[in-house]
Amino acid sequence: MMEIKLSSFKRDHGLEELFSDDMSEFWHTDDSLPHYIEITFQKLTKVSNVILTLMYSKDDSYTPSIIEIRVGMTRELLEPVCNVSLNEPEGDISFIINQECFFMQIIILSNHQDGKDTHVRRLKILDHKMRDILVIPECLMNK
Repeated sequence: MMEIKLSSFKRDHGLEELFSDDMSEFWHTDDSLPHYIEITFQKLTKVSNVILTLMYSKDDSYTPSIIEIRVGMTRELLEPVCNVSLNEPEGDISFIINQECFFMQIIILSNHQDGKDTHVRRLKILDHKMRDILVIPECLMNK
């Protein structure tokens, strides 16, 4: 199990949409930069890759341009494992992590064209066997 927290979201554009395989749905932030997804794992977890689905062709200035991922054993000791600049990304963008952690933050530091809010179409977190280990919260499964 895990706990997932979003820095902000607009109504009908939160966790459920972030987990959806329907690419017409997306997480839409509702606050100033930086935006983040914070994940707390209940046990030490080996994370191989983080995959974000981004669509510049649909989202324009809402598309992230700089993303940093931090992991650690405690929330206070998170260390950056990647900081990536993106140029008009389309589709699944994979970030190699290869770390064991209890805590992870995916931070959107900047958007294209200095956009303020962000769209992320989907999030996947893969283990060493390349299986998606994100657990959809029960409250979302009954909708």
